[in-house]
Amino acid sequence: MKSREQLMPTLVSFGVHSAVLIGMYFLKMAVAPENTSAALEAVIPDDQRSIADVTQELDTQVGAATSINLEAGGNVSTEITSDSTGIAGAPGGGSGGGGGGGGPGVGGTGVGAVANRIGKDPVVRLNTGGGGGPAMETLGVDLGGNGGTGIAGEVNAKVEGYGGALDRMTKELIRMLRSEKCHVVWLFDESESMKDDQEELKGRFNRVYEELKLVEKDAQLSQEFKKRKEKLSDVLLTSIVSFGADYHVHTQQPTSDNEKIVAAIERIPVDKTGKENTCAALSKVFKQFGTGGRGRKLVVILVSDESGDDGEHIETALQDAKSNKASIFVMGREAVFGSLYAHVRWVQPVTGSLHYLPIRRGPETPFAENLQWDGFRRRRDAHMSGFGPYEQVRLARETGGIFFQLPNEESDINDLDNRKLDNLDNREYLPNIGSRREYQQERDRSPFRKAVWDVISLLNPYEERFKGMEIPDYEYFVLDWNKSSAAVIRRLQQITGMLGALAEAQKHLDAVRGLRDKEPSLRWRANYDMIYAQIFAYRVRLAEFAIALEQFGKTMPERIKDKNSNHWSIRTGAPQLVFPDADQAKRLKITKQDVEDYYNKAQELLKKVIDDHPNTAWARRAEWEMSRNFGAYFNEHNFQPSPPRPNQPQPPPPPNL
Repeated sequence: MKSREQLMPTLVSFGVHSAVLIGMYFLKMAVAPENTSAALEAVIPDDQRSIADVTQELDTQVGAATSINLEAGGNVSTEITSDSTGIAGAPGGGSGGGGGGGGPGVGGTGVGAVANRIGKDPVVRLNTGGGGGPAMETLGVDLGGNGGTGIAGEVNAKVEGYGGALDRMTKELIRMLRSEKCHVVWLFDESESMKDDQEELKGRFNRVYEELKLVEKDAQLSQEFKKRKEKLSDVLLTSIVSFGADYHVHTQQPTSDNEKIVAAIERIPVDKTGKENTCAALSKVFKQFGTGGRGRKLVVILVSDESGDDGEHIETALQDAKSNKASIFVMGREAVFGSLYAHVRWVQPVTGSLHYLPIRRGPETPFAENLQWDGFRRRRDAHMSGFGPYEQVRLARETGGIFFQLPNEESDINDLDNRKLDNLDNREYLPNIGSRREYQQERDRSPFRKAVWDVISLLNPYEERFKGMEIPDYEYFVLDWNKSSAAVIRRLQQITGMLGALAEAQKHLDAVRGLRDKEPSLRWRANYDMIYAQIFAYRVRLAEFAIALEQFGKTMPERIKDKNSNHWSIRTGAPQLVFPDADQAKRLKITKQDVEDYYNKAQELLKKVIDDHPNTAWARRAEWEMSRNFGAYFNEHNFQPSPPRPNQPQPPPPPNL
């Protein structure tokens, strides 16, 4: 009886908080007006690359060439015993930050700084000031400017593996060797995930350097080398360098000996820190091996499956490359669409617990142009963008190199969607790859684009104070309602704040809806459409979670079926919607039909993204959002304390990837 008396005040408090929570959600849930624009034209800047410049598929080669042909204009093609890919000549066009679909001069990987904060207080205020401090990793100094070679590189040469990349790289080296000596520095990422790649490259190196020796056998080149009193061993030197948190050189002196090169690769260590300081390593390469007037062109071939941890220093590394007239070629992976990270699923071998380990794989633009939050917590999906990570792509383009996009083969990447995106469908959605400074200035001059960025900033889960707004994957409550009710109410209060932030975000986007059809960039229209649809969908999902949580709390004793159960939990992702019970409908003035209408509107907005931006990364992500069930379901559990195990060592921590 006493327990009953204690229960009633708790339920009253519980109901009050729930009413505030769900009322905030359903009250003033604006339905977006329909888009009346029939045409979605994009204005492509004059300096826009063609889609062929941005995406070129290269086949994998088997076997070394048997001869070489010199073509007019200095291009080189190889005749090989297997299928030939042909040769694309030296990339043309001017340097600079030309980009697709977003106006001139933009580009980058690190998600930008955010000054906007969501506190514990459910009142959310939007700071629309400049893109300030480093809430999503430091951005550092952006030197800006172009200069250097005056030749723009290729930013997305898609290959099926290292064979195709090495074949094209060989041709590029032959082209350069015709006119000057070269020093090739292979710069390897020391992460554990790269060991298999290094083994594969070792097996292919012999073919590359054997094929290069054909240069000396060609009559025309032989005469050129004779005039210069040079041999291949003189004009082509190689160094092997690796990096993680630190920087290591594995060839005592630059060499032309293939055996020494392969042996050096075998000495590359595994960096256990999980750090990949790419820009710092590049700057050290330029300092150590820079031409300095010695008449030898420096070519850096970066081999890494991550975008790097010090992208704030990209402009410093780029300036160092241009000062040394170096070209950077990158053998990398596709960027995660609009996100810093992909996540590797890792199971703790002792406890069996599942961990999601972040690895840097993007984004494809200077700052993230998508939400980093999935409505409950930080994004863990790995929807591919069709393009390489910003820093790597920018380095290759600005130095006249090539970004080789290798396939994503990891089987343990969470929610991986690496279906190929059609090049023609994405021509008007090309990412900008200019400097971050130029990108930010261009973005902030547009009220429409600035509003989209402010919403991304507002809902930034990497900002320190937003971490308290993330709902855990698994949360268990004890059966004693007097003990569990406080935790349930805290969760409802948290959802109140999250819904408040989403309401403010939707209001901010509604304010610039009239500018949407005037926006010249299809990419920015797609960003707006996707974020607006997600905000609506996330409000529905959170409201479903809150309705279900309150219902379960009120009916928890009756719901328990196993008398041995001692905990209960709630999960999201049920296919069936949760509708308000009679008491909730009366208090909150909502009906089953209201819930269905809100759900249908969320699906309609997501479907419109698919229809307006077909066969793009935005459409793929909208499909995924639609596939995520909106309902919630309940579980009961029987947890027994583990018996004491004296002197049991602590299980190993998750590795740093």
